[in-house]
Amino acid sequence: EMDEGKTIPHKVESSFHDSLLEQLGMLTMSDQDKRIAEQIVGSIDDDGYLRRETDSIVDDLAFRQNIQVTAMDIERIIRQIQHFDPPGIAARNLQECLLLQLYRKQVISEDPSIEWAIRMMEKYFEEFTKKHYEKIQKGLNLSDEDLRDAVGQIIRLNPKPGGNVGDTNKGETYVIPDFFIYNNGGK
Repeated sequence: EMDEGKTIPHKVESSFHDSLLEQLGMLTMSDQDKRIAEQIVGSIDDDGYLRRETDSIVDDLAFRQNIQVTAMDIERIIRQIQHFDPPGIAARNLQECLLLQLYRKQVISEDPSIEWAIRMMEKYFEEFTKKHYEKIQKGLNLSDEDLRDAVGQIIRLNPKPGGNVGDTNKGETYVIPDFFIYNNGGK
């Protein structure tokens, strides 16, 4: 007889890929698109990035599933998957990952600092990673406060939307400073 007091433990947190497949199940799409989408989801790394080249995914589908698609088909479906949660998912690089999160924030918030953060990530990503803030500030014509608020928006984003299970020292994954020191007339 089963002892009801002893419940069999099962993993509560469904894996990150399962969650993506669940979200995929809620979309209305053709069978072929669904198979393409499943291939893309299967190609996403544990940290949430899609590092497999679009052309390679075209080949994967052709060889493994005998599905003939173009790179444009793949891109179209990647864009759909990029609307899934967590925000930033299926990005090809850090820049795209952060931008996806900012675009999502922009939809729900009127905060102008989000707009500045987006401009910063679109036009000055390289400078940002190298901490060339003066160049960014001049280029976007930002006040000190606007610059600080925009950078604040970016720092709060998640560089690894997949959660990267088991990665304890998150701090090391950031190329983004924790704080800024401003020299305000000697203060």
